[in-house]
Amino acid sequence: MVRRLVVAGLGLAMCLTTACAGPDAGPSESASASTSERTSSATTTTSGRTKPPRALARAVGRVVAEHPDADIAIAWAPVGTTGKVQVVGDPQPLVAWSTIKVPLSLAVVRAGHGERMEADIDRSLTASDNEAAGRLWADLGGGDAAAAAVEDQLQRGRDHRTGVPPQVTVVGFSPFGQATWRLTDQTRFTAALPCLAGSRTITDAMGRVVDGQRWGLGGIDGARYKGGWGSTPKGYVVRQLGIVPGTKGDTAVTLQVRSGTHAEGTGIADELTTALRAHRGELPVGSCD
Repeated sequence: MVRRLVVAGLGLAMCLTTACAGPDAGPSESASASTSERTSSATTTTSGRTKPPRALARAVGRVVAEHPDADIAIAWAPVGTTGKVQVVGDPQPLVAWSTIKVPLSLAVVRAGHGERMEADIDRSLTASDNEAAGRLWADLGGGDAAAAAVEDQLQRGRDHRTGVPPQVTVVGFSPFGQATWRLTDQTRFTAALPCLAGSRTITDAMGRVVDGQRWGLGGIDGARYKGGWGSTPKGYVVRQLGIVPGTKGDTAVTLQVRSGTHAEGTGIADELTTALRAHRGELPVGSCD
């Protein structure tokens, strides 16, 4: 597994920039509309940094250095629509897996089908139920119509780059779960998510993740998050996006690990979260106006 990292302080290999670059079943996962946005701005703290806070970056960097055979990255931004993304690690473009169920579910809500599809939205986000997510995709019309609907939600969340495959690209997996979702783009979307009309149903469900899927950001009290995982030709990918509460606002956090197994990946996610939790006060925070 090739890792392209920038050498930083403490002899650790890590990338410290505002945005460095830009069956989903492992073990058991496969892969009412409002007319206006809740806000288009945010109140932020320390969002103008060009590099992550040093102590936090070093703590996360130590985790990266301890796993030289894994591709690891974590990113964060203040909640809102204006904050900058900060990254530690090597943010390789990776498959979204079930993290894409967040904009998928939001697309259904924005289509005006949130109440009718409430049970499937809940199952998709709390238990990462693939059959439920498949019904959400079908509800949007499937194919090009569904892909366009999900992309619309990504764009509402400041992600203007990610494309969603309209058809199956890997046999045995959903089309939407195979979207390549870059960590920086995912962080921007997650930061904007609480500020988007129709998102309350989504973020509420993200706060009720079932036992067995509460690794990583699940170790932070009050976090609302969604994970995704699955095997790829270059290794096993584990991802999470989430919203971490702070004392004066919230922070969007995303992480990704490509390693050998699901257990190894979630274990590294736990280590990243431990480092994050120890320096939580350094995270930039924001809120929707």
